[in-house]
Amino acid sequence: MVKIYLDPGHGGSDTGAVGQGLQEKQLTLAIALKIRNILNNRYQGHQIRMSRMSDQTVSLAARTNDANQWGADYFVSVHINAGGGTGYEDFIHSSLSNHGTTGRYRQMMHEEIMKQVNLSNRGRKQANFHVLRESNMAAILTENGFIDHAADAAKLKSAAFLEQIAIGHARGIARTFQLSSKSSSGSSGSSSKNQGASSSGSGKTNSIVDYLKSIGEDSSFTNRARLASSYDIQNYTGTAAQNTQLLNAIRSGGTSGNTSSGSSAKRVHLPASASTWRTYPLNVTPVKKNSDWSLTPAAFGGLTYTILAEPYPNVVTIQTGRGRRNIYIGPDTSARRM
Repeated sequence: MVKIYLDPGHGGSDTGAVGQGLQEKQLTLAIALKIRNILNNRYQGHQIRMSRMSDQTVSLAARTNDANQWGADYFVSVHINAGGGTGYEDFIHSSLSNHGTTGRYRQMMHEEIMKQVNLSNRGRKQANFHVLRESNMAAILTENGFIDHAADAAKLKSAAFLEQIAIGHARGIARTFQLSSKSSSGSSGSSSKNQGASSSGSGKTNSIVDYLKSIGEDSSFTNRARLASSYDIQNYTGTAAQNTQLLNAIRSGGTSGNTSSGSSAKRVHLPASASTWRTYPLNVTPVKKNSDWSLTPAAFGGLTYTILAEPYPNVVTIQTGRGRRNIYIGPDTSARRM
């Protein structure tokens, strides 16, 4: 079941942008509620949670904390722009590539929204916005026209136009997570729904058992106890608090007892014969489709890194120029432990 978190920007004491007799907080709520209704009425295989469903004040931290605690698969923040421009644009976090998971999600969202709205295309952009930075899941922030531009504002005053914006968002979400239509039937629809849940949920579940299964790891109590010990979680008995601690430690690539032997840290060498070596963000399953950046050992005559953690079998965490990343060093590669 895919979990979609809808975030109508601003609200309550925070009006957001204002112009042409409009307030951003009112428009974003109207659009988000329409997105929710379209998804619930037309599609299946998902759950929806909203940061607000009325004109209330909700801090940025409260929004991302709520989405993180709920275990959302996708965070969609809806906004209206201002500043003298015109058109539609969307954002993912500035640290992310257009070719990674979040970038691919955004590409589908962007395409579907642009099919529905009669606005100029300002492009796909990146920014260090709080909701993009602090959310643990893939996240997008959409800017749906300029409230202080006369032509854009005239469209935003139309309920029909807000409906088109919402349809674009809903179709983008449905396409991204392969949600099946409620009108579809038979095994093909069920298959589509399951594929969407599996694709988005990989690495995003709040259950340590489900998470270990999703990465092909033994989820038995014995193995969980072994993993807990390696992450310095003492006296593991399988309590909810310990399971959450273990899940967070594995996802983050936290310090593990497996990463060192005595005072000598383990290292891994990537040979010069490798032109590129895929890396993975710490919060995704390390499979090919989730790689969004590569190292270039050949350009440096080989690369050697200290192993900071071993969050999965044959996967290690290293410190790179882009921060901590996971890499695969299985026996089918030319990587060499040192």
